[in-house]
Order: sequence, then C-alpha cells, then structure tokens
Amino acid sequence: MNRDMPGFLRHAARTAGPVCRVRMGPLSMVLAGDPKLVHEMLVDRPQEFAKSWRTARLISGHVGDGLLTREGAEHRRHRRLMLPTLHTQRIARYGDIMVGESHRLLESWPDGRRIEVVEEMTQLTLRIVGTSLFTVDDDGDEMFAAVHDFVNSLNAYLLSFGLLPTWVPTRTHRWRKASVARMDRLSYDLIRLRRERGGDGGDLLSMLIQARDPEGGPALTDTEIRDELLTMFFAGHETSATALTWAFYELARQPEIAERLRAEVAEVLGERPATMADLPRLPYLGQVVKETLRRWPPGWLFDRTPVAETQLGGYTVKPGQVIFFSPYVIHTDPAYWPEPDEFRPERFAAGAEIPREAYLPFGDGPRICVGNRFAEAEIALVLATMVPRVSLSLDPGQTVQPQGQATIRPKGGLRMTVRRR
Repeated sequence: MNRDMPGFLRHAARTAGPVCRVRMGPLSMVLAGDPKLVHEMLVDRPQEFAKSWRTARLISGHVGDGLLTREGAEHRRHRRLMLPTLHTQRIARYGDIMVGESHRLLESWPDGRRIEVVEEMTQLTLRIVGTSLFTVDDDGDEMFAAVHDFVNSLNAYLLSFGLLPTWVPTRTHRWRKASVARMDRLSYDLIRLRRERGGDGGDLLSMLIQARDPEGGPALTDTEIRDELLTMFFAGHETSATALTWAFYELARQPEIAERLRAEVAEVLGERPATMADLPRLPYLGQVVKETLRRWPPGWLFDRTPVAETQLGGYTVKPGQVIFFSPYVIHTDPAYWPEPDEFRPERFAAGAEIPREAYLPFGDGPRICVGNRFAEAEIALVLATMVPRVSLSLDPGQTVQPQGQATIRPKGGLRMTVRRR
C-alpha cells in the first residue's frame, strides 16, 4: 500500500470481489469496489452512511468543520449557504480571471524552458481560486505561499495515515501545526477586513459573510467562514491543478488528440481569448476534460461509515467500520469501460452511453461536490488558452506513476519542456 496504494486498491477490487476487507496494522477497512454498491451508498441510501472518523481525524485538523466533514442538518445548512456562491451565473464572471491568469503563466514560459508541471499548475489554480473566490490580488503573495505550504503539510499528514497521536512531536505534526496557525492568522484577518469593508464584492467570501439561510438557520460565524474558506482554498485548487497536470501528460502522449483540440479551438475562437460562453461550442474540449476526469479523477479516494448496522453487498457492516470507495478504481473497471487505461475522449461524444454509476469524478448524491461546475469550467478554459499556444513534451527517462495523496498525482512530479507555437 505504501509503494502503490492506487494500484493496490485496483488489484484488490479486481481479485477479491465487490466487497473485501483490507487490514493495515490494527486497522480493518472495507473496500467497496462495485460501482453499483457505491451508487447504492451515495444515491439510494445516503442517510444510512456518514463520513468516517478517519476523514474527521485526517482532514478536520487542517480545514476544520467545512462541507467535507459536516454531517446531517448542519451539512445541509452549509450547503444551502454555499450553493448560491457557485451558481452558473456567478462562475461565468470568473471566466476572464481563469483565462487572464493562464496568459500570465504563459508569459513566464520561454521556448525550451523545462518545467515541473504539478508545481506550475498548482500556482496557476491557486491564483485563480484566490483571485476569483476571495479577491486576493497581487498583495496576496503571502496568502498564496501559506496555502501552498498548508496543502503540502496536509498531503504529508495523509501519507502518514495519521497513525500517531497528533501530540507526538514528529516533523509532520510540527509542520501541520505551524501551517494551520499561519492560515488561521491570515484567514481571520481577511474575514475581519471584509466585514469592515462591507458590501458584496462578488466573491465567495463576501457572499458567505452576507449569506442568510432561506430556511431560517443562523448566519455563518467567523469560525464557520474560516473552515469553508480553507476547504475551498484546498479543494478549489488542488483538484484542478492535478487534473490539468494529467491532461497535459495525456496530450503529450497522444499528439493527435492535441492537434484535434487545437483545430477546434482555432475554428471557434480564431485568435481571441476564450470565454465561458464559448464552452458549449467546443465539444471536443469538453470530451477531453471529461476523459481526463475519468482516467485520472483528482478526488480518488473517499470513505463512509454506517450510522447503524446495515447490509452492503450481502455483508453485514457495523457502525464505525470504515468503507472505502475509489473513483480511480471505478473509472478503470473494464466491465464498464472497455480498455480503461486508454485515454479516449470520444467515450464522451454526443450520443455515447455513459454508465451513470461508473462515472463520479465529483462524487454523487447529496454530497456531490458543490464546486464541480467551477472546476470543469476552469480546466476547460485553461486548456483552451494554453494548448493552442504551447506544446509540452515529456522529458525522457521519467517513470510516471500515480501516487495517492489528497489527490492522485504523478509520483515525484512531472517534468516537461515548453515549445512555443
């Protein structure tokens, strides 16, 4: 599992049946590998399953009690307050920022430059999230650096599986404590300044401060806003950065797909910048985005635990038992996806039959990611801006292996060389 957890889970799901038990030291976990059983948990019986204690232990120490960890009525209240901030009309206002930041990054890439794609995409999506959702401008470099350190410390903690109590002064625990304290200071300063300024700046932070529950629930406290702020900073840039990394990897491996994408963008846009309104007229771009999210879903591993003893796939599962499911495993199930390891955007062409229960890059059911439209639009607009202007070629000698952290990343990064077009 330490060497290759994504590969291990795929192997377990293919060889040990639709439901299997996985032991890791003192921990005993259940892997649900059958897409129909996962759909049953998330969509048909969501009230019977909650996020596990493992999620709360591993994540809440960083992001607090945001949408990722809240349950029941409080989760529904927070979701009601969050959804208007990520409405399609709101997202359309962020399109210019996505394109502008992409051009800004392109200007820093001279012909022949070698780049580490994970780092470059992380910085890009961090600026997009910070600028569009929280109006962090050029004076926000300290915030960007703090979020970057915050996410890296979370990834390090996830790789440790949280097996040791947090009071043990390991390097990872000290790093975690320092990065969270730094983000707390900056986040509460940002909230205080926005409250003092007042008004609706059109961003997520302004809307969270002003949000009122249509069902009469209380407004969000500063602590609740801080938790959602850090949740969105984390989820809103880490996942998109990873998806863009894998998209450039696949386009480099299959240049014919990149050329078809360039031809479509050139026909629709010519030389002008892309906008959100252009995306429906770029169907092949949409297929590339969806196939990237199928083959390399950034949110690759989730869990649930039953709130009472229940049955799953004919087996009894008791409260507190951790049940894993993995979109990465489900999206590469050959029973649903012929030749699943092949990157084929045409799987999502108009009229194609998509197996509903076997495609869940943003989860499913009542807890489906509230930022799914933002993420898909961001990935599409970045690709529409960058692919016509540069080619990224893989540096030779690399062994590209997926590594499961908070997202599924290329182990050791991804080195590529820029060629201006």
